[in-house]
Amino acid sequence: MKDLNSKQKENILQRIIGNLDSFCVNCILVFVLTIFLVGIFIIITMGAGTGTQGEFIFDTKFSIAETFVNLINNIPYLPFIAILIPLVGGPIEAYFGRKSETLRDSTVVNSTFVTFLMILAMYPQVVEGSIDYFIPGVFGVGLHFTVDMLGFIMAMTAGVLWLMVTIYTRDYMRIERHRNRFSLWMAVTFGGILGTIFAGDILTMFLFFEMMTLTSYMLVAHNQSKESMLAGNNYIYMGVAGGLSILLGIILLYVYTGTLEFVPLAAELNELGWIKYLITLFFVLGFGVKAGMLPLHIWLPKAHPVAPTPASALLSGILIKVGAFGLLRIITSFFIPDITALGELDPTLWSVSENLGAVIIWVGIATMTVGVFMALQQSHMKKMLAYHSISQMGYIVMGIGVAAYLGDYGAMGFTGAVYHIVNHALFKGLLFMVAGLVYLRTREQDMYKLGGLWKKMPFTALVCLIAALGITGMPGFNGFASKSMLHHAIIEAYEYGHHSFRYAEVMFTIVSAGTVCSFIKLFGYVFLGKTPEKYQNIEGDNGMMDMAMAGLAILIVAIGQAPNYFLNAFLIPSARQFVYDPYFIESYLVDMNFFNYADISIMFWIYLFGFGIFFIGSRYHLFHLTMPDWMDVETTLYRPMYNLVYKNAIKITDRYEMTIIKEDVIIYTVILTVALIILTRII
Repeated sequence: MKDLNSKQKENILQRIIGNLDSFCVNCILVFVLTIFLVGIFIIITMGAGTGTQGEFIFDTKFSIAETFVNLINNIPYLPFIAILIPLVGGPIEAYFGRKSETLRDSTVVNSTFVTFLMILAMYPQVVEGSIDYFIPGVFGVGLHFTVDMLGFIMAMTAGVLWLMVTIYTRDYMRIERHRNRFSLWMAVTFGGILGTIFAGDILTMFLFFEMMTLTSYMLVAHNQSKESMLAGNNYIYMGVAGGLSILLGIILLYVYTGTLEFVPLAAELNELGWIKYLITLFFVLGFGVKAGMLPLHIWLPKAHPVAPTPASALLSGILIKVGAFGLLRIITSFFIPDITALGELDPTLWSVSENLGAVIIWVGIATMTVGVFMALQQSHMKKMLAYHSISQMGYIVMGIGVAAYLGDYGAMGFTGAVYHIVNHALFKGLLFMVAGLVYLRTREQDMYKLGGLWKKMPFTALVCLIAALGITGMPGFNGFASKSMLHHAIIEAYEYGHHSFRYAEVMFTIVSAGTVCSFIKLFGYVFLGKTPEKYQNIEGDNGMMDMAMAGLAILIVAIGQAPNYFLNAFLIPSARQFVYDPYFIESYLVDMNFFNYADISIMFWIYLFGFGIFFIGSRYHLFHLTMPDWMDVETTLYRPMYNLVYKNAIKITDRYEMTIIKEDVIIYTVILTVALIILTRII
């Protein structure tokens, strides 16, 4: 018996070794090195944020780390290098792909890893203030890059998610065509995202934001099916419209204030009358499109089901967060008073921020409510996750609204929103990766046609459960910390502000229960129950894909077990760099007790409510409702708008086309005649 067991172990080991190629070995080394370096980074940064801003403590035993920090502290162009690596690496990776797909895929992972290291290397400078780098001459005004703690948090999140997805991508993309093209645009999109995050002024942000929109279109429409092209067109139309809205906001801002920098402009805007609200509207609409904010969300549930799963993980994990990041940038700069004048502030200077915040809170509540309701009606896994991305962005938008509404007392909303940006990137990226591996093995996306897959894919089931516990806010997993902070924030909104936000808190609780119900449904229908006959002999878990998913799962559990580390090391220093009241931060954020009876008991009732919704919904078939057309925003708003513009464009073209053509012919004839006369005289 012992000999038989040893032979089985040897056979398993030989099979594993036999499946390892150079890409796998490279990924394992990168993964192990990443864990090692992140571990050192965590040890070094422990304690940061608990003292005054800029405090950065190194123990004497970390002399090598201290030497390294002293070296990179004198490199101001780290942000530009981090942006440049994927922009230059993309074409190189596509070229390598013509020679060897293994070489290309290894290069993709390695270049992403190096970019991630460049991002981590910025921390010593960022914790002391910020990194500023300027490239003069571009478009006459130059490109300005600034990395503060908020930008560093976003870049670090993007880096770790991108790295795990690149490890995951090789095995999944074997079922897709045009893999070189996908690698190229995936890398360039990463560069565009980092450029947007590191932008030091609104014009630089706009340029990279538009680059990101155009290149990510190639990811959405990658497989070139009819559905992909329609979803891609929807995405690009909405994206371009959002970009034009931001551009109009930039033009008005520059005309009336004379600056494009992210600086406090509340005093200047306060003098502009209704123009200040027009500027605000343009910026909110522009960034709101990318954030999937209601009613600008229609591209998102169309894009995810048709995009390759790695693209879906990145779109939902980080790209839509860039829209939220844009909103955070404008509410923490343009609409706040100058921090140096806090002692003698005119209270009316907060009026734009307060009014904007009140609107954004309710938009966030509407977004999370509609998103979770529509998610409950879906059978398609990726479409369900797409609607949950909309819902979770509602949480983030609500937090941003509280931060704007409460002004210098809005630190809870700010930190809660940023924390949820990070947490949602991790668990939603992981959930899409789980859905991708399930599809890879079964070629099925309808969760009602699956079941019992935990027997065939036990590791995938485990990481799916971890991600589900994260997104639903189970204590001990990452989502609990950020959702608790956002819950505290909306309570502060009605305690310090208007009593109507009490109803927003009720909706917050109901939506949270709906989220619990959704993931009971997803996990139950996909992994529990009886395995259908056709899936009895499918392949199980996949080594490299499992490793990538494990990386995100580890972070979900680690943040959940020690939520104060991330709060103290990154979120509190970020809040201190803005106008938020230092006393409020010290009293309510520093050493915040997450695992208190009140917050844990609330989650108990939310889970109980979620189970109740699942039971009633399943029993009375409430997860298969068909919504009337008048409730469809696309049918009632966007299609009539499109038809109106299209028909008028046709009429204008039909009426003036021949006239324009004739005028062009005359102009070209005159130009050619003059050119011939001149040539004749010269000859």
